[in-house]
Amino acid sequence: MFEPWPYVTPQVAFILIYVICFALGLAVGAMLSWHLYLVARGYSSVEKHDASTYKRVAASRGETFVNAYDLGTRKNFALFFNITQTGHPWWVLLTPLKTLPYTNGHAWIRRHGYEHGHGGIRDEDELTDQEDD
Repeated sequence: MFEPWPYVTPQVAFILIYVICFALGLAVGAMLSWHLYLVARGYSSVEKHDASTYKRVAASRGETFVNAYDLGTRKNFALFFNITQTGHPWWVLLTPLKTLPYTNGHAWIRRHGYEHGHGGIRDEDELTDQEDD
């Protein structure tokens, strides 16, 4: 009824496919881990890069750098995914629905007491341009 498959696929091709899939899985897993860490700490990629400079500048003055956007891991994830009282329920994360952010993308909630900037950093130390309001 069925004829045998007349073609031969080299075993090296299967091994190569598995190696590539493993390498890509590691790369995607590392990127996922890194971005989850950034969300948990309230950083963007650029802010995390700038934070090392800010920490050094603040330490040279005997001060401590405080990230104004770090509201705590749980609250950071809730705001990132907009799982708040006025946002979406938690189960929306399990669906492919479009979820809007809790803000307009230009202004973000800051830690209480740091509404005007990061702790340990003065205006002249800022590495990124601030928009004039």
